[in-house]
Amino acid sequence: MKALIGVEDYGGFSSAASAMETVQSNISTHVSKLESELEVILVDRRTGTLTSEGLAVTKRARLILQEMEAIQSDLHALKHDIRGNVRMGMIGTTARWLIPILVPELNKRHPNLHFVVSEGTTTSLEARLHNGTVDLALVNKPPYSEEFAFRSFFDEQYVLYINASHPLASKQSVTIADLDQIDLIVPPKGIPFRDLLDTLAKRSKVDFNIIAEVDGVRLIASMAFDGYAPAIIPATAVPHYLSDFAVVPVKDLPNRKIGIARRKRALESAPMLSVLSLLDEVFSGDEPSRFPMPAGTRKISNNQT
Repeated sequence: MKALIGVEDYGGFSSAASAMETVQSNISTHVSKLESELEVILVDRRTGTLTSEGLAVTKRARLILQEMEAIQSDLHALKHDIRGNVRMGMIGTTARWLIPILVPELNKRHPNLHFVVSEGTTTSLEARLHNGTVDLALVNKPPYSEEFAFRSFFDEQYVLYINASHPLASKQSVTIADLDQIDLIVPPKGIPFRDLLDTLAKRSKVDFNIIAEVDGVRLIASMAFDGYAPAIIPATAVPHYLSDFAVVPVKDLPNRKIGIARRKRALESAPMLSVLSLLDEVFSGDEPSRFPMPAGTRKISNNQT
């Protein structure tokens, strides 16, 4: 199963062998044995890509291998030794400030826990959660699939990031109506946030002066920070150390909700439960936390799964 997953992840027998530090014949032999046992062809030898049967098997194989790993982790936990892997996906704007909190705290509490973080968009992280390449995903909206459970942790404002010399920079807040003819970097059409902006702009009879259409909050924010043009971005995307710019709340945009998604039918391992417990501490809304939240965010108490 590991050999087959390697072929999928690295794009062929040779690449899988190199990444897994073995020889190509070893990978080929293992895949052939699995094909013989299942009586199907799992890899198209002409292209090195998985067949539909191969894709179906790898999806289950990832979960099987994770459960085998979790057995060892749970047994170690009975001896108060949390060890094993947790693969967590995070949207970049949250990862920017949350990882410096999580990693040192996990290292201190559970030095044998191997914590791996993958950055991605909400859509890409949902796909990785679905295929088992991440165990947990911190995303910016509840997933559409009934396969996942979602628990809200906090919400955050959308803000206008603009040069401090601009007339709008002195305002306490702005509305979409204030942004008529203003230069903006925005997501492409078809992205939900862009569709929302267009709907509100049409309602307010506003025309944005769109300088660039960019897919990705982190890239939009980076371009704004470099002075390319103003942008509307989540509050947590703005580092505290930037100067010569103003951050102005956009009050007629709904707050962005951030929370943790996981597979409903997955049995959490001891390492996963340790990470979830720490996240609960960080985002606890019922009492003051020793973990500070960035400006423009609000913890959500009494979370529901």
